[in-house]
Amino acid sequence: MRAMTSTSNIKYRIWAVIFMLGLAGCASQTPEPINPRHLAQSAVADTHLGWKPAPAHQLNYSLATSSGIARMEMRELPSDLQALTIELPGMRNVEGIQWRASNGDHAMLFDGDRGADGVTLERRQRGYRLQVRGPALETVRPGGFLTVIDYYRN
Repeated sequence: MRAMTSTSNIKYRIWAVIFMLGLAGCASQTPEPINPRHLAQSAVADTHLGWKPAPAHQLNYSLATSSGIARMEMRELPSDLQALTIELPGMRNVEGIQWRASNGDHAMLFDGDRGADGVTLERRQRGYRLQVRGPALETVRPGGFLTVIDYYRN
């Protein structure tokens, strides 16, 4: 009789451990991080798009061109995204940044002098850094085309 009790006790403990491991596995799963490769791509042949690590709820891309006009296509951005940063290496004097949404709407994000609300263009040692937040991010969130025009074109 004692052997049966210890066997059932061992089975009970094994099932308890399996159950706890199952719960731990469910509780520790986190959502897949956003893969920036699925959200943007080069829209013209001489535009080179790269991506860089960014803090949570942010995207960071690098956009370069040989013609001085860089264009990237963006798909719909996630609702929890708070900032979009685009490095513009090699650009010497950004003349304008235009947005054309998938639904046909368009906006001038930077006109050569100043940016729209939520857009900052910062001169770097080599090129520029464009940051899009707030109202401007809501403009680009549905997806579309971003075009950056450099004054010094080849």
